[in-house]
Amino acid sequence: MFEQSIPLIELLKREEGPILIASHENPDADTLGSALALYLFLKKKGKKVIVGCKDKVPHFLDFLPGAGDVVPLPVNEVFSLAIVVDASGFYRVNSEVRAFKRARIDHHIGGEFYGEYDYIDPSAPSTTALVYRLICQWDRSAIDKDIAQNLYAGLATDTGFFKYSNTNAETFQLAKELVELGAEPHWTYVNFAERESLNKMRLISKVLDTLSLHEDGLVAGITIFDRFFKETGCEYSDSEGLVGYPRSLEGVEVAYAIIEKPDEGVWKVSLRSKGKVDVAKIAEALGGGGHKYASGCKIKADSYESALEKLLSAIREGLEREGLIKHAVSQTT
Repeated sequence: MFEQSIPLIELLKREEGPILIASHENPDADTLGSALALYLFLKKKGKKVIVGCKDKVPHFLDFLPGAGDVVPLPVNEVFSLAIVVDASGFYRVNSEVRAFKRARIDHHIGGEFYGEYDYIDPSAPSTTALVYRLICQWDRSAIDKDIAQNLYAGLATDTGFFKYSNTNAETFQLAKELVELGAEPHWTYVNFAERESLNKMRLISKVLDTLSLHEDGLVAGITIFDRFFKETGCEYSDSEGLVGYPRSLEGVEVAYAIIEKPDEGVWKVSLRSKGKVDVAKIAEALGGGGHKYASGCKIKADSYESALEKLLSAIREGLEREGLIKHAVSQTT
């Protein structure tokens, strides 16, 4: 929906006050790549702009051009305009943001809406794809190698390096254009997939010991206790992507990772689907959201057992909606 971006473009063109581009907490490549690409572009256009995130840039994203410019949120400033990217709302920033105007660039279904300047298209393969469209409608010639690299990183990772169901001819065309503009596919992959630490390998070992199956193998999940991070010397960001291990099991339709967050008093959940189950609906039932194939939420509970039961109950309802099970009977292996 290219015309959707026009109100936001016109707003950005005439904006003279300070602008904040905010990523969601615990950033991934799509939110940070989107934020950095738009930030670098707006700097070229002479705008007063900063890029911010509540959490520090994790190791697996520190190679993105401009990553060193990310400032920790909150900041003691009132912005003329704040834009949150790749998030269902500013609540995903998990930090105070003070601004006269707000807008959202996102490819998630639902979420919060802030007005005519929002640019939301759930059919897009990534939020970086939307940022690319927006920039191209303003001034494609301003896209340099650094901007292209950030855009490509979000596209590549949100499509599973072009393996997920959101990969189509348009996705490959966009990737082709970004490579022609300077993005480096091999360098991107190496930085994401071949820079793991020994500590993370030890974390993965502990996490895989928690792997469990439910609903006769239709559901698989892992648990990441806070003590695992302390015992291995890892950080929370090292848990990114571990939900892919249970998802990879044959016969599994829904995979989850449930992660202890004692600093927030919640259990953070990542959900993945192979296609038959809409995990966005499961996450929404628990107060979260996302895509049909990848979603998340936070569960407040007095204990791990209580949090897990809430999660498994919501997953059972999701399986029932799709007719994959008739009765909510859980079997754990």
